[in-house]
Amino acid sequence: MIFDMHADVWTDNFWEYQKGNFDVIRKKYEKKFLESGLFGGIFVIYIDFRKVENIEKYFLEDLCAMTRELYYSKDLIHVVKNSKDFEILEKEKSKKFRVVLGIEGLIGIGDNLNYIYLLHQLGIRHIGLTWNETNAFATGQSGDKNRGLTPLGIDAIKVINELGILLDLSHANDKTFWDVAKYSKKPFFASHSNSRTLCPSLRNLTDDQILCIGEHEGMVGMNSYHNFVSRDENKKNLDALIEHMEYVAEKIGLDKVGFGLDFDEYYTPSGESCEGLNGLENVTKLNNITLALKKRGYSQNEIDMVTYKNFIDFYKRVENK
Repeated sequence: MIFDMHADVWTDNFWEYQKGNFDVIRKKYEKKFLESGLFGGIFVIYIDFRKVENIEKYFLEDLCAMTRELYYSKDLIHVVKNSKDFEILEKEKSKKFRVVLGIEGLIGIGDNLNYIYLLHQLGIRHIGLTWNETNAFATGQSGDKNRGLTPLGIDAIKVINELGILLDLSHANDKTFWDVAKYSKKPFFASHSNSRTLCPSLRNLTDDQILCIGEHEGMVGMNSYHNFVSRDENKKNLDALIEHMEYVAEKIGLDKVGFGLDFDEYYTPSGESCEGLNGLENVTKLNNITLALKKRGYSQNEIDMVTYKNFIDFYKRVENK
């Protein structure tokens, strides 16, 4: 079983809704998820600010499409609102996908801090402050490197902590990262970022950032996007991704790593091709992770840890802090 800590499923879902296609999870993804051993994931909404004019309107429509799809797929998806949901579903032997609802970037709420409470009431339990963009709260990788959290962003951290929402720093620029480390009272994580030492992308984490996440009892999810795995075309493969996992685990422990795979099949427009990582091209290849870990000598318990148990433990740490 694998819990994917970052999947842009609601992005693709919205695009399908715009074309008049509904019941997307059942018709497009259920079979793939079941065959791949997907346990569940953080399914997020993200908005490419470069391509959308009325961002707040677009965000509301995207949210509406998500909630409507959750109605259609209520027999397939259990919306996880706290860590106990995992235990309850296990006791019930439920086969539903365990899905945490997420928002990747707060640009969709403008400067309305109180909307975070509204998102929480809708079931949102994950927030990434930014998707690369500069917004009213924080600064992403495309923004000014000297700008981090704003005063409103500091207030947002307090609300996110208060509500027990999982705080995600993937896509945040370095200044925002260190500002969050200063102000957050609860563990935070990078759901889909690798090691910047192994692959020098700003979307990856420095050694100091990895250590900081470990010190704050957070975790790091490995990202399968090929340009975040290696700059060497011959090393854009699953083995190299596992090397990222081992590098991070060596610094903060095997109990603080997982997978946030960021498959581009969820956010690639129709008609465009998806490159994918060699050996882990899309969600149907998830079982290759388990096979690769077994080949490297990991025990079944260690495999279970990095594929789903560590995330559940991280969620508990956030709740209990």
